[in-house]
Order: sequence, then structure tokens, then C-alpha cells
Amino acid sequence: MKKVFAFLILCMALALARILLLVLAAVMLLALLHAFVTRPRETLVFLGTLILSSLAVAQPLAFIGGVVVVFAAVVLAKRRRGTAPPRQLRRLR
Repeated sequence: MKKVFAFLILCMALALARILLLVLAAVMLLALLHAFVTRPRETLVFLGTLILSSLAVAQPLAFIGGVVVVFAAVVLAKRRRGTAPPRQLRRLR
């Protein structure tokens, strides 16, 4: 009978741990949604960093390709920003 009670206590502890992990996951998802609404650029940079760091561990070649794509996007964004006249000058014309 002691083994049955120990088994039931273990099942209850595992169920409680599962519930706590699900609540934690839901809270983290809501926090991520809130961060995306309030600061979308920083949130996307955070998610990109997480994705690239997980790729570095799992698929090194995909990580290298991702870094090259991010670097190219940054370079192209800076070139576009440098050639276009500022918004204030466009309004004056």
C-alpha cells in the first residue's frame, strides 16, 4: 500500500509541475505579445537573436547563412537611408 501512495504522490507532483510549466509558458507568451505591441523593433531583434543562437548550436551552416543575410540587410538598409533625402526636405519641396 505504501508503494501505491508513493506512486499517487509522485503523479500529483508531476501534474502540479506540468500545470506550473503551462502557466509559465502562457505568461511568457503574453509578455512576448505585450513587448511586440509596445516595442516591435526590439522584440523582432530579440526573436532574431534567439533564432540565430539556436541555429548556431543545431545547424552551424544555417547560422553562417543567417549571419550573412542579416549583415546584407543591415548594409542595404544603411545604403538606402543614406541616399534618400530626409523627410523634412521632401515636405519643403
